[in-house]
Amino acid sequence: MKDDSADWCDENLKIVCELFAEQVRAKNRSGSHLNRQGYNNVIAQFKERTGLTYTKLQFKNKWDKMKKDYSNWKQLGRETGAGWDPVKKMYTAPDWWWKKTNNQFKGISKFKDRALQNEDELSVMFEDLRNTGDDHWAPTSGDLPQGTEGQPGDDNNKDVDMDDDDDSDGEDGTPSSSKAKRRRVVDKKKVKKAKTSGGQWMQEHMAKIVELNERTTASCESVVLARTQDTPGYSIKDIMELVKACGATAGTKEHFIATQIFTKKAEREMFLTLDTPEERFNWLSMKHEWMTVNKKG
Repeated sequence: MKDDSADWCDENLKIVCELFAEQVRAKNRSGSHLNRQGYNNVIAQFKERTGLTYTKLQFKNKWDKMKKDYSNWKQLGRETGAGWDPVKKMYTAPDWWWKKTNNQFKGISKFKDRALQNEDELSVMFEDLRNTGDDHWAPTSGDLPQGTEGQPGDDNNKDVDMDDDDDSDGEDGTPSSSKAKRRRVVDKKKVKKAKTSGGQWMQEHMAKIVELNERTTASCESVVLARTQDTPGYSIKDIMELVKACGATAGTKEHFIATQIFTKKAEREMFLTLDTPEERFNWLSMKHEWMTVNKKG
């Protein structure tokens, strides 16, 4: 079957999720993707169950897309302004909210009309990666990431990429320039390595790490300072005046939920993005319902 003819209908999607999850449980995932054995097993078993022969590239690109969808779905549970419909098992919010949030988290608006499919299997595939950040590295961790191209004394850096992550084309196999870009980056670092001794390389990179740590510390301090100094118009007293003005008077559930959530500046800022009293009252109602359902859950 050609790379551009993958059929990811609901049934095929369910099957591939089951196969992916099975390989993760079998310890056939290396880093953020399946290893060679894992992909080979999926290819064979998918053909056996569907009669379709897909390439490793097609399965890998589908894995990447589902990982992004799973991350977006989990992000919805942390976003202020999105309510939960316990009947439809979907998040609900006004159109303007979906548009705004999609600008920050690309692709998240697909869940406006449809819930995430195969969530149990996706949780097996990605939840530990999402919690531990296995495929990410931060300078504050103290150790250089393993397998960094050009690192002195690492013979494994001779290859451009690892087997479990060597394809970067589009979901249906469309060629992409990202692989070529990676090769160019590796080539540049090899040239730099030839001109620089191992000791000098380490000094330069450690200096960069120290500088980045200093910047991060300064940034964190500025954030803490900003949070301790409320902006005029954002105080609890100011916001509660707007709460009453939109119709959420004392004794109503909307007024009560406002007294609970507006101790947090982020919630007050979100409330001020709403333009009309009607929008603010409806938002408070949805917020009360959402928090009530999640507390029970």
